[in-house]
Order: sequence, then structure tokens, then C-alpha cells
Amino acid sequence: MKTILLLLLAFLLGFGGVVGYQFIRSKQNAPAVATPASQPTQELTFALVPPSEAVWGILTVTSGHAEKFSRGETEYKEASTGAQILLGESIATKENSSATTDVSGIVKASLGASSELVFANLFPTDFVLQQKIGKIDYLVTKPISVRALHSLVTIESGDTTINIIDTDMSITVKTGSVKFALVDNDNNTKVWNLNTGQRANIDDKTREVFLVQAR
Repeated sequence: MKTILLLLLAFLLGFGGVVGYQFIRSKQNAPAVATPASQPTQELTFALVPPSEAVWGILTVTSGHAEKFSRGETEYKEASTGAQILLGESIATKENSSATTDVSGIVKASLGASSELVFANLFPTDFVLQQKIGKIDYLVTKPISVRALHSLVTIESGDTTINIIDTDMSITVKTGSVKFALVDNDNNTKVWNLNTGQRANIDDKTREVFLVQAR
């Protein structure tokens, strides 16, 4: 009887040892489960940088307040003297305010009260501004183009003032020469040439042009 018990005990111990060994071995040989490594958060940056060929302007607030519509922004914000103006940006003056924008070697634009100017294209060989409203004086060193309502004004040189009040506009050539084109209501484009001392009064609604001597 004792012999049977001893044999049974030995069998149980041997069986338990084999099972334990197989369990430990299976754990050692099991493929490691990869734990996803924490990935560093990548900050997405979108730099609204204008082309390197484009020039820029500098703002001077001469009185009151001026605002700037910057690249990447969704609204105008208060601007101060020394602010840089890049391609696609805009400047607007408040009531009883004035400011100048100087693009070295090309143009100095002086904005009167409640005026708005867009720097649409600042390539030296294809320089285009857009005047939306108000009175702006352009002192031009190199030829520029100004989109104003339905007119395209090309200022060859000198000092020219463009004044927009609702649908009425005037182009006054103080010095130098100007060429402007206007698309009439029949979709025909007409071109006028102005020289020192001349002014064009334009009714943008009827697309009529009246040439007079500047006062």
C-alpha cells in the first residue's frame, strides 16, 4: 500500500513539474506585444509668407487711428506707426484720422479720413493697389496701377489724388501723367490720358466720365 502511495505521489510531483516547466517556457517564447509608443504632438504651422520677390510697405499713422488687415487674420486690428505691410494686406483709417504707407522707391500713399487701401500685388514689375473708399494721394516714383471701383488707373509718375465717395470718383493729376481705363455698361473698355492739371470726374453708376481742369 505504501508503495502505491509513494508511486502516486511521485507521479503527481512529476506531472506538476512538467506542466509548470511547459507554462514557464511558453511565457518566455511568447511574442512580445508591442505597446504603442506615445507619439510627440506635432504642431502644424502655416506660415503665410509672401513670395520673396514681393516688396513691402511701412505704415505711419499721422493722426487719429489706423487699422491693418493682416495676412492670416479675419478682421481689421488696430495698427501703429512702423507696422510692416505685406502683399495682400490692407490699411484703413478711421474718421478724423490719416496715415501714410511708404513702399520705398515705388510709391508713397497718403490716406485721408475713412479711407481703405488694399496692397493687392507688391511685385515691383507688376505693382497693383486697390482703393476701396476715401481720398488717397499717390506720390509715384515708378509706375503703379490702382483699381478703383470699375476703373483701372495707371499712374506713370508724379503726384495724383483719387477720391471715392459712394459711386462718385475723381482722379486729379497734380504732376505727371495718368492713364485710366473704364468698362462702361455695354461692357466696352474706354481709355483716357490725363496730364498735369487735369481731372476726371467719374460717375461709376452710369459709367460716365467728365474731363475738367483741376482747381
